[in-house]
Amino acid sequence: MHTVKTKRVISMGLGAMAVLALTGCPPAPPEDETIMLPGGVPLEMVWIPAGSFMMGRYAGEQDSFDNEDPEHPVSLGRGFWMGRYEVTKRQWTAVKGTTPWSGQPDVIEDPDSPAVYVSWYDALSFIAQLNGLTGLTFRLPSEAEWEHGCRAGTTTRFYWGDDPIYTSLSDHAWWQGNARDAGQRYGHMAGLKQPNAWNLHDMSGNVWEYCEDDWHEDYIGAPADGAAWVDSPRGLSRVFRGGGWQSGDTYCRSANRACSPPDVASSGYGFRLAR
Repeated sequence: MHTVKTKRVISMGLGAMAVLALTGCPPAPPEDETIMLPGGVPLEMVWIPAGSFMMGRYAGEQDSFDNEDPEHPVSLGRGFWMGRYEVTKRQWTAVKGTTPWSGQPDVIEDPDSPAVYVSWYDALSFIAQLNGLTGLTFRLPSEAEWEHGCRAGTTTRFYWGDDPIYTSLSDHAWWQGNARDAGQRYGHMAGLKQPNAWNLHDMSGNVWEYCEDDWHEDYIGAPADGAAWVDSPRGLSRVFRGGGWQSGDTYCRSANRACSPPDVASSGYGFRLAR
């Protein structure tokens, strides 16, 4: 049976939305969708399928860290939407009407580069306003959802393979070697590097991406269903993933993880949406 790729386009005004087109087969879910933000700014989302994967570093993984242990199975019972790109400056301004990166160091003004100098709390504020505009329920991905989306069915160090001497890293990621050390000290325009198998761009490198989860030093006790691991009361730091333009090669691996207090904003931190 031939499957035709589907795409849904959602247009919305302030507080109103309408499905304009749904073509192809099967009708649900489409493989991607575009939500039109105020000013005609597109927000592209990709459907991430349900499924099981092994989260964390595999035994003996090269250049890996203890906080990626233990490798453990995670089963996501349903699929979800994930941003094709990190949230861009153009999208941020369309929703918030602000430019928090203006006048800050290590930034380019390209509107299609990642929105930076936004904290985890700022990301939540953007999402709340976006949800009010669209009537949809965007959120930050859980750490497990993020890794599932990043791996795109792979089990290797990177979504393009183990790459033991990092020969293919620059084809897929902006990192220390081709950004910071090359005098390009900023997050680059979205989508310039090769995507993973699920057509997500910049999951490795460019800017670190916030997740919903509180930081834990390892995965002992982590949820097995892909839910965000949230403490009560909330922890002092939040997870971010993926590495950035200032990161060394090993920090761009699919299993790598780090954290930051939720009120910190910098040129190296951004976020990607889920729903």
